[in-house]
Amino acid sequence: MGCGKSVTGELLAARLAVEFIDLDDRIADIAGCSIAEIFSERGEKAFRRVESTALQSLPNGIVCALGGGTFIDPENRAWSLKKAEVLYLRVGIPELVRRLRADRTERPLLQDQEGRPLDVAQMEDRIRCLLEEREPMYRQAHQTINVDGVSPEVAAEKCWEAYRSRNERR
Repeated sequence: MGCGKSVTGELLAARLAVEFIDLDDRIADIAGCSIAEIFSERGEKAFRRVESTALQSLPNGIVCALGGGTFIDPENRAWSLKKAEVLYLRVGIPELVRRLRADRTERPLLQDQEGRPLDVAQMEDRIRCLLEEREPMYRQAHQTINVDGVSPEVAAEKCWEAYRSRNERR
């Protein structure tokens, strides 16, 4: 969350001349409501079930931005690693906090129990906890790309180079 998957993914898809799909958009389409509504009305477990369905319905030959928690589920991770080239866009905590504070997207995992956005210190703590839990799984991606402090265009170029070099070795 906040690493620039969607913007970078769109740029990479354009470079590869393929379709771009943001998994969060696909989830909302399948559920018929926003992700925030799924979380508030049905809970995170229900969201994760729809997320798995959306992931496994993706067509081949696309670029897709997965949600920050998609790759945590062992079945989603195994499916993704088998079916796709998975790139982990790594960003440091201070940069994530800066980006997420500037972003007005409603993010259920960055809200308190009353649905209010977390303050800076709380957000930093929440992001740190999430990364400590998730990074071991993220590191299982085919490649890790450091995009801390770079523009989406530079991030997309780094992804392109990583994708190209990996496919040249095959």
